This record gives sequence, structure tokens and C-alpha cells, in this order.
Amino acid sequence: MERPVSILKWMSLALLASLPTLAVAQYTVVLDHLNSPRGLSFGPDGSLYVAQAGAGGNTGKITKIADPYAADPKATDLLTGLISLGEPGSPTEYIGVDGISALGNGNIYSIMAVSSHEGPAPLGHLLKVSQGGQVRDVANVGDFDYAWSSEHIDLAPHDFPDSNPYGVLALPGAIYVANAGTNTLDLVRPDGSEQILAFFPNNVIADSTPTCIAQGPDGALYIGILALRDSIALGPSAKVYRVDPAAANPDDLNTVKNLATLWASNLWPINGCAFGPDGSFYASQYFTSAPPPAHGDVVKIPFDNPDQHIFLTGGKLMFPGGVAVGADGSVFVSNGSVLSMNNGQVVPNNGQVVRLTSH
Repeated sequence: MERPVSILKWMSLALLASLPTLAVAQYTVVLDHLNSPRGLSFGPDGSLYVAQAGAGGNTGKITKIADPYAADPKATDLLTGLISLGEPGSPTEYIGVDGISALGNGNIYSIMAVSSHEGPAPLGHLLKVSQGGQVRDVANVGDFDYAWSSEHIDLAPHDFPDSNPYGVLALPGAIYVANAGTNTLDLVRPDGSEQILAFFPNNVIADSTPTCIAQGPDGALYIGILALRDSIALGPSAKVYRVDPAAANPDDLNTVKNLATLWASNLWPINGCAFGPDGSFYASQYFTSAPPPAHGDVVKIPFDNPDQHIFLTGGKLMFPGGVAVGADGSVFVSNGSVLSMNNGQVVPNNGQVVRLTSH
């Protein structure tokens, strides 16, 4: 499986293109001292939620930033004690809570990585978290998708069976999950029933690895993929696919395989995505040249011109994760989604939530 957080294993494979020259924004730190910050989502009251995959043990958490625009924003942990597992072979990468999405009623949906085949529950589970911190286990997406991949090994014989739920989007009456291991888009209903709507095609070298979901101004879903190994070896290979859930037929494999249509391409690995109030698509790019160093960025794509890619920081971010856009168009991104190293020692608490600001 090609992990969304496995870039450190591939850092020495190739040297690629230079950094983009366009830089239209700097960033200010909203909240720091975080461990593996991943998904971001705005709540109905303007609060910003961040998922922290943690630094091992039960250090995963969901944190609420009450006023992310304030000079000294107040942050509280909505949920703590979530399992955090070290990625085998890497001292800086951790598996835990990844995607997060807030509904208009204030409930938070979060998705845990992998499945019970790689770790104990609630890994692989979709969780519903109330504003009071109460948790309801909605569905075991990880195991459901693992079973599906076991039945469809021919779709990715080098990789299946596999499962790694990573991105989530909660809409009224439907929760969508992007599984980076099975390369699928799942529909999870509030009662926990599940269906697989779309399969994302493999790349030249490795699988597609979908990481994030955003609803576009046309009502369709837009899914960003990582394309990690392909981007390292071949240059920017990540894509954004469009999926119309109304056209889905989960009972027909041919429809599942062909539901996703290409919307944007030639992008560096995508780790998080969101639409802004002007209809533009924003995606965090894990890196924008072959590391080291790892110059991450956020790319803006106008909805009516998906071939136009505007890089917002000129590569000033480090392994960025989730993206959220405020009602005023301000872009927030989780920076430092993996731990850092200093003189051979792992440095925890290096993650941040940052806000991009114009020059």
C-alpha cells in the first residue's frame, strides 16, 4: 500500500523539477506544538477542527480552535486518547485519525486509518463526535473495504487486499470516505450501511491513493489523489477526479470502475483539499519537487479553468496535510503532518495549523 504519509521512504529515489516560481502568499501560525496534524474542517460557528494522528500510544486527538482568526486563538481538545501507531520502518510517521469533517449541526465525523488487519479498533472506523466529546462508532470502513479488495484482487494485484481510509466528507444524509488503500470512494449512511461508489484507476507505477474529498459548486464530489511514487519518478502525476454520486450504481462493477472522470492533472501529490467561497479548488501538495528538501505548498485551481494551477506559498510548507477555506476566502492548512528529525532524533510537537495571507 502506498501510504499518504510515506514520502520519507522515497526521498532518495529521484531528483525532479525545480520549485514553482509563483508565490502569492505567506503564512502565519494559528496553532503549533501539534503531533501529526492531518484533516481540517470548519464548523458551523466558524470554529476550525484539526485531526492529530499523534506520536504513538494513545496520543491521537481532535482539537477545536474556537477563533482561528484571533491573534491568540483558544484551542481545546474535543476528543483525546485515540490510538496512534508508528509506521513500520519510519520513526516519524504515525497512523491514526486522518480525515475530519464537520456537519452543520455541529457533529464531527472523523476517519481512522487502516483496518483491523493492521491494528486494533478503532483503526479503520468512522467515528461521530459530538460537541460534548461523546463518540459513536458509525461504521468499520476499513474492514468493509478490505473485504471488497480481497474480492477484487485483479484490480490491483500488486497491492490488494488492502485498506486505508483517509479522507472524509460529511454531508446531510451521507458521509463519503476516500480509501487510500483500496483506491475507492465509499458512501456511508448515517445508519452505518456502506457501499463503494467509485474506483480510481491505477497510475503508471503504483496505485492512485485517493486522500481527500470536497464538494464542488456543481454539487459533484472532487477527489484528490496522492500518486506518490509516480510523482517522484515521473514528475507531477497527481490528479483530481470528479464523481457524480447521482450516477452511481454500486451493484455494477463496470459503473464503479468508470464513475470517476478526470478533472485536473499534472499536480504534485495531494494530501488534502477543499473548495473556497469563490468556487476555486484548493489542495495541499505534499511536496513540489523531489525531496530533499520537501517543499510543500497549496495549489489553487479556478473551477472554470482546471488547467490553471496557482501555487500559493512558493514551497514554504513542510509535508502539509488538510486544507480548509474560511467564509472570507482565507486558506488554512495543517503543516508538518509527519514528525521531524534533529540530529538523528525524532522531534514531536512540530506540527502546526497555519493561515495563508497575501503579500
